[in-house]
Amino acid sequence: MSVRVARPGASRESRAMSLLRRLATILAIALGMSAVSAEVPRAALIHNARVFDGTGAPAVVEDVLIVGDSIVAVGRNLKRPHATRVIDARGMTLIPGLHDLHTHLRAPAFDAPDDLGKAYAAYLLAGVTTVNDYSLSGEMLSPIRDMTKPGGIAAPHIEMAVRIGVPGGHGTEFGWGDFFTMQVSTPRSAHLAMRQALAYRPDVIKVFADGWRYGRDPDLNSINEDTLAAIVADAHAAGIPVITHTVTLKQAKIAAMAGVDSVGHGVGDAPVDAELIDLMKRNHTAYIATLATFEPQENRTFLPAEYASLRPAERAREDARMAKPLAPIQPYDSKRWAIMQDNIRALKAAGIRIAIGTDAGIEGTYHGSSTIREIRWLTMLGFTPAEALVAATSTSAGIIGTERQEGTIKPGMRADLVLIAGKPDENIADLYNVRHVWVAGREQDLIALRKLADGAAPTPMPVAKMPGPIDTGARSDGRTDLDTLPVESTEAGTDHSRLFYVRPTDPRAGKKLFLTARMGARAQPFAQLIVPLTKGAVTLADASGFTGVAFDARGSGRYSLAFDSYGRQPDDWFHASFDADETGREVRVPFSALQGSGAFDPKVLRALLIRLHGDPGATTWLEIGNLRFYR
Repeated sequence: MSVRVARPGASRESRAMSLLRRLATILAIALGMSAVSAEVPRAALIHNARVFDGTGAPAVVEDVLIVGDSIVAVGRNLKRPHATRVIDARGMTLIPGLHDLHTHLRAPAFDAPDDLGKAYAAYLLAGVTTVNDYSLSGEMLSPIRDMTKPGGIAAPHIEMAVRIGVPGGHGTEFGWGDFFTMQVSTPRSAHLAMRQALAYRPDVIKVFADGWRYGRDPDLNSINEDTLAAIVADAHAAGIPVITHTVTLKQAKIAAMAGVDSVGHGVGDAPVDAELIDLMKRNHTAYIATLATFEPQENRTFLPAEYASLRPAERAREDARMAKPLAPIQPYDSKRWAIMQDNIRALKAAGIRIAIGTDAGIEGTYHGSSTIREIRWLTMLGFTPAEALVAATSTSAGIIGTERQEGTIKPGMRADLVLIAGKPDENIADLYNVRHVWVAGREQDLIALRKLADGAAPTPMPVAKMPGPIDTGARSDGRTDLDTLPVESTEAGTDHSRLFYVRPTDPRAGKKLFLTARMGARAQPFAQLIVPLTKGAVTLADASGFTGVAFDARGSGRYSLAFDSYGRQPDDWFHASFDADETGREVRVPFSALQGSGAFDPKVLRALLIRLHGDPGATTWLEIGNLRFYR
């Protein structure tokens, strides 16, 4: 059994300090004080609600008192501090906030640019107050934590992962670069990767452990037990859970033997057996099926309330699908889906912990609404509504070690609460009737969130004014003048290109970046250096007031540059070609020379991409330095 300690990767305040503050607040209330400091904390009394506390106990009509970020009292006829807001909850049910253990928040689930704020809003509207996000790299964690602090962008609590995979495995085939999914193949390389990963204070480690491609495509590589066990050992020593991408019976057994906290998908190639069940019990490994993403979409239907909860673009996608003749479900999908459903029934009967995760962000698996759909699927596979709610609250929290902060309604817990019109513990479809949502005691503005989620305009993001220098080689730690870390990426495919870059330490070489690439096997391969203009390319860079971008270049090949612009998809980013020769020269690319649809906006930039082109199998190189915006 793995032992959790206070997790250094907490996405909010220190877990221990937060708990102490909550206990202090409770003591203050008990002593009749307005607060433990001169500042009076906000307070709310949810009066006469049916309280389903997340433990599985029957709902009871009670009051719940929130002070600051905490639940301080639960009971009948509670006394309340002065100026407490009272919410009349008669006829409604109060539940703990839901927790989705598997999302990809930077992927919108339909053809659109990424928009974190809209994804966050969709979860809050669905009563989901905590999510695990597996769409990030380590550099993105700190800026997201900063921008989602109270007073920033409205968001659920985000348990952010660093991703680890194996060479030639799933998670590495999209061309996003070795930094985005760190690659390991031995315990030694796993320990090295974990040292790098833990420096970013992640909340969870996501391991792409299984290369089965469902009988649809050739299989990719899978991780071995010793390497996975090394990851688990380092993560658990730091108090951080490990969840795997696991889809086969064989790899589920390896995951359980390695001691992972949960397998992160349903087993779909074969029925679970007694050996797996025994391994999961002995090693306390839980199960997150992500039924919502594996459910065949060809014949998918929606409840009226579910359809109404979709964003306009999501409804348009579904309307277009349903207007076409019914497409046949592929035999491999049909077989996998039947196996996955049977495995849920078998694991529940065996007493294995089953929690909620959706893989939302994958095409057609919509943020927010898919969490409720996942919960509903459990009720169609043998769970009572109350059991499904427990899976989505206290069980989900227990899997990642946050059960002392979230998942149940009792004094001392973080006030992550959802008030529902109806009785979702008896009729699970009532989950669509969200009336109030609190995240750490802060009530969310559901009207504003619905407007944000449904609107066409991108979510407003923090913006940093660019100073001019981007990467002059002034720093010795490998980071740019903007304190960002350049990373590589390529075209997609298991046979993608490879890019390596170094900054020579010999002063005779100058403060340059030297890039060399071997092109992949597909037509028109490329390799590129991504130079974030803000940390992790999460928030925005404003380069207005400049004329363009300039740098010194030396090379022999074909090159281009592009700007990652917020609100645009990658195939619509502004770009331009440039030349370089072996003697070296200054390259200036004015913004007016960039090609793309519409007008270039220098106020919404996220990264500059330097791209090397070549024929399949060819090698190429480029040296650049003194990268800057010029006036």
